[in-house]
Amino acid sequence: MNVYMSNKVLLSVDVEDWYHGPTVISPKNTLKSLENFLMDAVDVERAFRYVDVCLELFDKNKTKATFFWVAEYARRFDYLIKRVASHGHEIACHGLCHYSKLDNNKFNVYNRTEFYKRTLQAKNILEDLTGTSVIGYRAPNAYISGMMIDVLEELEFQYDSSVSLNSLYNKTDSNLNGVDTSPYYPAIGGLDKGYKNRKIIEFPWPYLEMGKFKIQCAGGPFLRFFGSSLIKAGINQSLKRGHTTFYFHPIDICKDEIPINFDIKRPFLWIIKGDVVKKRIIKLLDNFAPISTNFTTLINENY
Repeated sequence: MNVYMSNKVLLSVDVEDWYHGPTVISPKNTLKSLENFLMDAVDVERAFRYVDVCLELFDKNKTKATFFWVAEYARRFDYLIKRVASHGHEIACHGLCHYSKLDNNKFNVYNRTEFYKRTLQAKNILEDLTGTSVIGYRAPNAYISGMMIDVLEELEFQYDSSVSLNSLYNKTDSNLNGVDTSPYYPAIGGLDKGYKNRKIIEFPWPYLEMGKFKIQCAGGPFLRFFGSSLIKAGINQSLKRGHTTFYFHPIDICKDEIPINFDIKRPFLWIIKGDVVKKRIIKLLDNFAPISTNFTTLINENY
């Protein structure tokens, strides 16, 4: 068990399916829009078979998590989001259709007004389905900008958890000055560390620092490809700095075959999944359950 008992691991699940990836659907390509894709897609419910497994894992450890939902996904399968909420887990927002606001060159895919409208629509969908306030956000594909944080604050979100400072990539439009893995208040109009003078807080992802090199250790694909030992080491190190996070997707533990012909740019993305990843998640949850919680609980207690 971890010794840094004063800090918490914020557990979360990004509820999306394999086809929500940017190389499968894109708002800039009408042939790959979500609406057109779903008309032809086979077995679009595959990831939902594993939402119950997520609930079982958290029930076993008597812990609560935050489920970041793609809103259109929740609307199509409303009984599942209601089931998650009925287990006492927090419902948060993961965008309307999982379209990134920024592309991989940090250019805006759509403007500020459109982001406001789409995010408000997503928030309203989730709140209408569950009857609870949605105060948390995680950017689709973790592409986040300072402008997005400002809009989230306008929409009365109380936190975001998208920033990942690491040596492999930077999915933000900021230099992330002063940022590590501990929660912070972003500067107005940016993602650098600011002052405690605003109503939204950022919960960055954990990393493992090795010399000058930082490896992202939040979970997700890194858990699938690099195993639980790396993730555990990064979370343990990040706990020394403050509260930190861990996440995974229901699709990570999916046993079904992923139709890679739809995602030819990333043919090996789902080569590791299923029971082997489930065992890694169980190992991490068993280790961190005594000091884990969801975002809302932490905010209500400390911020």
